[in-house]
Amino acid sequence: MSDEPALNDVREVTPNTLSEWLLHAKQALHQARDRIDALNVFPVPDGDTGTNMYLTWESACEGIVPEGIVPEGIVPEGIVPDEVSGNLVEAANRIGRQVVLGARGNSGVIMSALIRDFMGSIAKEPSSLARALQEGTAGAYAAVATPIEGTILTVARAGAERAEVLASQGVGLLGVVRGAADAAYEALMETPMLLAQLRDAGVVDAGGSGLVVVLDSLVAVLTGESPRRALFTSESLPQRVGAMSESNYPVSDGEHEFEVMFHVESKSIDLLRASLERLGSSVMIAGVDNLWNVHVHVQERGIADALNQGIASGLISNVSVTPLSSLHGDQMLGGHREPTRSSRVLVVVTHGHGVRDKLMEMGVACVPTPPRQQPSASELISVAQETFASEVVLLPSDRDAHGVAEIAASELSSLGVRAAVVPTRSITQSLSAIAVHDPSQDFDRDVVAMTRSAGATHYGAVTVATRDALTMAGECHVGDVLGLIDGDIAVIGASVLEVSVLVLGRLLAPGAELLTVVSGDGCSLDQILELNLWVRATYPLVDLESMNGGQPLWPFIFGVE
Repeated sequence: MSDEPALNDVREVTPNTLSEWLLHAKQALHQARDRIDALNVFPVPDGDTGTNMYLTWESACEGIVPEGIVPEGIVPEGIVPDEVSGNLVEAANRIGRQVVLGARGNSGVIMSALIRDFMGSIAKEPSSLARALQEGTAGAYAAVATPIEGTILTVARAGAERAEVLASQGVGLLGVVRGAADAAYEALMETPMLLAQLRDAGVVDAGGSGLVVVLDSLVAVLTGESPRRALFTSESLPQRVGAMSESNYPVSDGEHEFEVMFHVESKSIDLLRASLERLGSSVMIAGVDNLWNVHVHVQERGIADALNQGIASGLISNVSVTPLSSLHGDQMLGGHREPTRSSRVLVVVTHGHGVRDKLMEMGVACVPTPPRQQPSASELISVAQETFASEVVLLPSDRDAHGVAEIAASELSSLGVRAAVVPTRSITQSLSAIAVHDPSQDFDRDVVAMTRSAGATHYGAVTVATRDALTMAGECHVGDVLGLIDGDIAVIGASVLEVSVLVLGRLLAPGAELLTVVSGDGCSLDQILELNLWVRATYPLVDLESMNGGQPLWPFIFGVE
C-alpha cells in the first residue's frame, strides 16, 4: 500500500509536485507543439510558438535535478524522488533560473518570466497557488514593454484572477488549480474577440494555448484527472491567418538624444518600467535573480529623471549615459589605437553555414541555430564565455531572439563581463553592424555605432508559403513565393526571381547605396547570376555584395543601406 496521501488531502506544492508537473507539461507541450505552431498567424516557416515554448519548458526541466547528482542533468522518467529534487526553495530557485536562461522566442520569454515569479512565490508559500499565479502573471506582464490583450498575458491574468477569487472563498488547493485552468481556457477561447488578427484568421492565440496546456498539466498532476479541451478551432491546421499575435520589441523613434543604461537590483520593476515609458522610448528591461538590465532613450532633460527612477527602484550600478547624436559617422577609418578594454567579441546568431563560416573567419563568435528556432540565453552565454572576452556584444539576427539576448547580456554582466545587445532583426542587419564595428572605439560608442548602422539597413527576404493564408499582400496558397520587406509580407508571386525583383524594386529607393544579397541553400547558381545581372543593369550606381549564406527555407535575404 502506498504511503502517499490521498489526492483530496493535497494542501501544498512539494518538490515532487514541481518535478512531476514539469515532466508532465514537457510531454504535453511536445505533443501539442505542432498544433500550437500552426496557430501562429503567419504563413511562412516562422510559426514557432509551440516549439519555443516546448524548448523553454525543456530548459525548466533541467532545474529539477541539482547539478552533479544525475550525469549531464538527465531527468529520469517518472516521479523524481525527494532526495533528488531537494527542498522546495532550492528546487524552485533552480527551475526559475533555468527557465529564464533557456527561454526562446517572445512567447518563451514571457512564459519564463511567469514561471520564474511563480516559482519564487510558491517557494515562500507552498499552499498559496493563487498568490503564485498572481506573481507569475505580474512577471509576464512586466516582461513586455507594450502588453497586448488577447495574448498569453490575457490568458494568464484570467487564470490568476479566478484562483484569487476561489482562494478568498476558502476553496482548497485542488479547487483553485481546476478553477484557474478553466478560467484560462475560457479566456483563450475569447482571444479572437480581442485581436482582429486572430478573429480574421479563425484561430485562438498560440501563446495562450501553450499556457493552457501547462496549467492543465498541473491539474492532472494534483488531481489525477486530465481536463479535456478543444484547444484548437478544428482538428485540421488553420487555413487562414493574418499577422503575428505576439508583441514586437520597441525600437527607437529617433527623436531622443541620449541612451541611458544601468543595472538595478530590485524585486519588482513594474513601476520603473511605467515611469520610463512616460519619460522616453526604446524601453527594454530583462533580468534574472532580481538583477535587471535597463535601457531607455531620453532627451537631455530626462537623464536625471531616468536615473532617479532607477534609484527609487533599488540599488543601481553600471550606469552609462551616451549622447546618440555625437556618435553618427564617428567611426575611425585608420590609425587604430589599442582598445580600452582587454578584449571585445561579437556574438552573432546565424541560421546558415555560409554566413557562419565567413563570420568565424573574421573572428566573430557564432551561435549556429536550426531553422525555425531561436537560441536560448544559456547558449549565447556559453559561446560568449568560451571566448574569455571582457566585453561582449550580442547580435540576435532575429526579432524573436531579442528577449533571450537581453537575458544573456544581463547574466553576463552579473558575471563581470561588460555586455550589450545590438537588436538586429535579420542577418543582413547583423552584417551591417559588423561592418562598422571598431574594437578600438569606446565600448558604448562602438555599440551605438553598430546599432545605428543596423537600424539604417532595410531588409527583405524571399520564402515559400507552407499553407494557404490571407496576408497583408492578399491571399496566398501553399507553394506560392512570398516576398517580405522589413518583416511584413509585401509580395506574392510564382517564382523566386519574380518575387525577388519586385521586393528589390521597393527596397532600392532613391538614395540606396549598398545592396547585400545572401543566397540560401535553395538557390541555384543560375538564379543568383540572373538576379545579380538584373541589379547591375537596373541600379548601376548601387554597390552590390553577394554571399552564399547557406540558410535553409529562405532562398534570398536582402539588406539595403
